[in-house]
Amino acid sequence: MLKKTKLRLGAVAAATVAALAFGTMPAMADPSGFKPLAGSGSDTTQDVVAGLASVIPAIGSYDATGGGNIQTKSGGNSFKRPNGSGDGVFALGQSAQGLPYNGVDITGQLDFARSSSGPSGTSGALTYIPFAVDAVSYAVNVGSSFPRDIPLGSSATDNPDSSGLVPFTLRNIYRGAVTSFVDGDGNDVTIRALLPQSGSGTRSFWLAQLGLSSSPQVGTDLNGTVQEHDGSKVTGPGDIVPFSVAQYIAQGNHAAGLPTTVVERRSLVELGKIGSNSPFALTTAGGTSTLSLNTSFPVKRTVYNVVQTSRLGESAIANTFVGSGSAVCQNGALIQKYGFGVASNCGVTTITGAFRTGA
Repeated sequence: MLKKTKLRLGAVAAATVAALAFGTMPAMADPSGFKPLAGSGSDTTQDVVAGLASVIPAIGSYDATGGGNIQTKSGGNSFKRPNGSGDGVFALGQSAQGLPYNGVDITGQLDFARSSSGPSGTSGALTYIPFAVDAVSYAVNVGSSFPRDIPLGSSATDNPDSSGLVPFTLRNIYRGAVTSFVDGDGNDVTIRALLPQSGSGTRSFWLAQLGLSSSPQVGTDLNGTVQEHDGSKVTGPGDIVPFSVAQYIAQGNHAAGLPTTVVERRSLVELGKIGSNSPFALTTAGGTSTLSLNTSFPVKRTVYNVVQTSRLGESAIANTFVGSGSAVCQNGALIQKYGFGVASNCGVTTITGAFRTGA
């Protein structure tokens, strides 16, 4: 009993310090008025695209969450807010094809989708235009003894080692082969492996990095879901969830002069290393240390703004997204303030995919 009491008190103390350091921010906001280019989708990139919208007047970017329906064009129907990359790309396709989205006609209501995952299908109906680089690590509660340096793992490490133990890897955690660990006080802690909501680009990317598909490969006891990049549900000592490194940095920079409000949603979590690689790089200038994305982190991804391929020649879309000289690509310093790296292929239009048939 004493060991467990000490663990709880330690967790509370750490949580209190983290809460004071992280602080809170008010709710996010959608565009004020109607913009030429309306977009929705990825939670991961909603803040950086909102930041870009603050200096690129053509962009109207609608948050993934925030409650209530959205109306993106004057005279258009109000419809359910697309939440996540898959949902945003699906809604864009429905808008382009004149098909209903959640039972509502949204024809012509969306011009782009934010996506933290790449294309599927080969029809070329949609073009995925890269603009930034993110990384994904795992988040655990600051007060827990959850290991902070875990190998990614692969099918080669699925089987027990010479001592009869299944290796402690992220893949084995998420396929249900590793279900507990021993904390610093000798207590067995049950792992609760969480995933972001269905339709999340982070969810699909994370599982792909682990060499897993969605259920049933991931054990049915591991299907608890949370809104991506929101640490408020990561409360137990055995909780673990994938988390965007850029989002973690941006939420930490919420009071550091960003042009838009970034809501502090980390709550009481911190990110771990993967294979001894930190997700962060630390730079010091003028006595001030700043966290940035570690561009050598092993779990990285490109993030995109997705448009209908047949509309690439439209001036608003071309000037905003297409080519290294586009308005988005010319704002690399702003992109980095939101925790991302600038994509070396920013603005290319060679990555294409099909309309989605669902989120």
